[in-house]
Amino acid sequence: MIPKSESEREHDLRPNEIVTEVVIPPASGTKAAHYEIRQKEAFDWPLAVAAVTLKMSGSTGQSARVVMGYVAPVPWPSPEAEQALTGQSINERTAQEAAEAAVKNAKPLSHNAYKVQLARVAVKRAILKAASGVAA
Repeated sequence: MIPKSESEREHDLRPNEIVTEVVIPPASGTKAAHYEIRQKEAFDWPLAVAAVTLKMSGSTGQSARVVMGYVAPVPWPSPEAEQALTGQSINERTAQEAAEAAVKNAKPLSHNAYKVQLARVAVKRAILKAASGVAA
């Protein structure tokens, strides 16, 4: 770990040095989690993934960030799901509503329509995992 006095300036790696760790302190009052859906553990990539951060006040979501992966060519944020969580008590019902909102405008291609359901499940489970405080 870099000593604090050196952490405030730029660093150049010397020959034969590599970065082995980057430590980012958790944001105060924010919970985060992700959930991956895989066909088998042997595959290198999931079929769908959702990452969620929740800024909470008790059990109520003050703000949220929901991003899906492996369902589009780029990571896909869902402001619709975020809006469905903001100001709401985070529970099974609101997680399901946010998951529905996340895929409401999905336009699957001819051979990947199954990913809509996978994304819905990943979003719901990531929300519940984040809200429960289970480590991501």
